[in-house]
Amino acid sequence: MLKYSKENNNGKIVVRIDQIAYPPTVYLDTWALFDFIEDDKLSDKFIKILNNLGGTLMLSIMSVLESMGLKNQKQLQCLCDLIDSIGIDRVALLDFNFMRVSVKEKIYKKTGGPFLKISPAIDCGLLDSFIKIHKPEDPLKVSEIFLAYRQDLDNGKVLEENWEQSLFPIIERARNNINALSNAKKRFRKRKEKANTCKFPCTEFLMETCFDYIAINENMKMPDKEWRDIFHTIVPVAYCDFVLVDKKWLNFIKSTGLEYPQIAKVYAQRNLSEFLKDLESWKRR
Repeated sequence: MLKYSKENNNGKIVVRIDQIAYPPTVYLDTWALFDFIEDDKLSDKFIKILNNLGGTLMLSIMSVLESMGLKNQKQLQCLCDLIDSIGIDRVALLDFNFMRVSVKEKIYKKTGGPFLKISPAIDCGLLDSFIKIHKPEDPLKVSEIFLAYRQDLDNGKVLEENWEQSLFPIIERARNNINALSNAKKRFRKRKEKANTCKFPCTEFLMETCFDYIAINENMKMPDKEWRDIFHTIVPVAYCDFVLVDKKWLNFIKSTGLEYPQIAKVYAQRNLSEFLKDLESWKRR
């Protein structure tokens, strides 16, 4: 839930957006968002189930940037309509950057910070951007973020970000060194053997296992854009209840030894019906 408020502080209007993610929390890779806007019955069913449960759709800046690939304004408007139809009280913003989230987790654990009050998975930067984008006189809509980025793109602003490039050296070092590759295989095996001891949130476990998984699967070739799917996987799977990802990343999650409720229930594109069935039957623990 995103809650918008204004207050007068000595003559200055202070705008505030608070976020609460009520379970079940659902994260959709961008392909899933696109699938829903192409099938009204599918999207209507999803929205109805989520609203009946009082759950939350989690969105990240990756969803925003990748939606810029939609071919025309009508498609983008359909996506905005889908998100707005869920309602501002059923949407929250997730920090996609697992390295940043892992650092925040360590700080909270070390300092005894307000972990339950300020989740490390909240994207405070995106919330700040939302405050700057929103016009106080208008109703608050999550689609404002998507439309603002689209406007920037139409105005010639380059939106390309290269977060994934920071991963390349890590993988290449392991693949090009026999000892490093051998160590990666050992770490992967030992980590999997201890998976049942991992406690929420499993961000660091997933991050380190993912690096080793890619390194030891030497034939795992991916175009640059597919590396970004890692950002659709690690934090959402660590923090959410249900996550839809590409098949290769579903296979990765299965290989970790982690299971629900340690992590999210994870589905690929061919499992949409199973996802909706499981979501509908979800019970609060």
